[in-house]
Amino acid sequence: MTDQSKSPRLGYGQALSLGRVAVLATCALFAAAPVSRAADVGMADLQAAARSLGFVDSLQNRPTISIGVVYGADVHDGRDQATRVAGMLASMPGPSSSTLQANIVATDDLTKSNRRFDALYLMPGTEASGNQIADFIRRQHLVSISSDPACLDGKYCVLMIQAGSAVNIVLDTALASAVNARFSSVFTMMVKRR
Repeated sequence: MTDQSKSPRLGYGQALSLGRVAVLATCALFAAAPVSRAADVGMADLQAAARSLGFVDSLQNRPTISIGVVYGADVHDGRDQATRVAGMLASMPGPSSSTLQANIVATDDLTKSNRRFDALYLMPGTEASGNQIADFIRRQHLVSISSDPACLDGKYCVLMIQAGSAVNIVLDTALASAVNARFSSVFTMMVKRR
């Protein structure tokens, strides 16, 4: 038998305080969790993507580069996140003093859009439309870029670019060939190829 007089007992107020701490800790956990993968696209990812466009032979020396920011229509806050990313792209300088123009387009509207793009930036969450995107970029001869590694497995992005503590760039060589994208040899030596 144990001596219950030696075990600490919490009073009602202390137990209530511990309960509040547990609830607050749980709420903080959910508040810190990302709302959607689309929110994970950061300025460093976009700057690396913009710089990479300067190594595409067909885009060199262009005064303006038009980028379609593609989002999944079924992704929660997809349009809002694509609008945020388009604004960030438009605010930064393009490669070789070019200007970046960015317009959002839903995956469902990609083939219906009458806009002419020079490249596509694919938001996370577009994998359900991967085949449609791959067909579109092949027909239009466009470089597609995403920070979402799922695009490599789905074979619908030419470049997967993530910039964290270091920049990670993966080039899908077969898809680059299919869209007639030629990159400078310096660039192809610096990136991982798949």
